[in-house]
Amino acid sequence: MLVINMPSYEMFAVELIYTLVVVFLCFVVYYKTKGIYDLTKYKGIGYFRNAFLFFGLAYASRFILHLVQLTTFTFDFIIPKRMVFPLFMIPTGYFSTMAIFYLAYSIIWKKIKYEHFLTFGNTIAVILSAVAFISRSHILLSILQLLLLIFSIVLIIIKHKKPRKKLHTKALYILISIFWLINLFLLGPRRLLSFGIKFLFQLISIIVFIIIYYKVKKWVK
Repeated sequence: MLVINMPSYEMFAVELIYTLVVVFLCFVVYYKTKGIYDLTKYKGIGYFRNAFLFFGLAYASRFILHLVQLTTFTFDFIIPKRMVFPLFMIPTGYFSTMAIFYLAYSIIWKKIKYEHFLTFGNTIAVILSAVAFISRSHILLSILQLLLLIFSIVLIIIKHKKPRKKLHTKALYILISIFWLINLFLLGPRRLLSFGIKFLFQLISIIVFIIIYYKVKKWVK
């Protein structure tokens, strides 16, 4: 098997670009849904928009982390990973957990008061952020969040059993789950993922997110 050994700074650069692209797409989806929300004032759309806003903030936190790593590597000024990585896991864990809660709430908002949701969602987000900080494990955090995301998918399948027009919404949530699964795989140990394999899955992840964007674009028309 041909294995391409890339310098560490190039791996950081690719990770930086990948994260920046995801941040850009998240905020594009957030902006794209602004018009229909302003027009309809439909709360479900508002909460769906908030989900992508928080996804964007989570990946923006990761972007800053990768930027710090690349900068310290470039200028030969190494900041201990044990000190920097856990600190960035706090905002990343909080924002990404809140994103999942907003996705779920965009489905069930008619049945639960916003104040109750906000209190519960923030509590869980803080707990998962603390777990991520203490465990120093992005994988553990992502698995716990994946369980929340699966719960959201189950909710939308149960809630929208019959109307065919809701199939588009189901597909959108399933795509988001696929995106999350791919990123969970990408967080695996580096020794198990060659640069080529990781790059391939990052490319697939971006393609999935672009499809999500076009689904949303079609949805808001």
